[in-house]
Amino acid sequence: MNECVFYGRISKDIELRYTANQMAIARFSIAVNRQYQNQDKKADFLNMTAFSKTAENIERFFRKGSRIVVRCHAQQEEYTNKDGQKVNTVGFIVDSFSFVDTRAEGGITANQNTQPAPEPTPQGYSDGFMDVDLSSDELPFS
Repeated sequence: MNECVFYGRISKDIELRYTANQMAIARFSIAVNRQYQNQDKKADFLNMTAFSKTAENIERFFRKGSRIVVRCHAQQEEYTNKDGQKVNTVGFIVDSFSFVDTRAEGGITANQNTQPAPEPTPQGYSDGFMDVDLSSDELPFS
């Protein structure tokens, strides 16, 4: 099985292009933190490619610095560089994605030319999650 799930931040602006038959292709990279104990935090920068509506939606709703979860599969590519050497790389093809930031946190608005409007926080909620009392033995869901 070839399936990967990554949680990270978009590390540069998304490049959206269209093929001759109008299929969208988005290329971008995400920074994924390494989690090692007793070491400085470091990140891996993973190259992603998305197609069709997935590509258009990623370009529409995400910007440099936005957090994202991508479900993808790895794909090995081989090419010959300008010096005539064969180069092998591994890229990731995005199958689906999930939002992590709210629209305000991600800097996305309906009109990209305006500043993001703050989203109201419903009473009893903080950071988008409902406050739950876990001191009892009853779970808030079944």
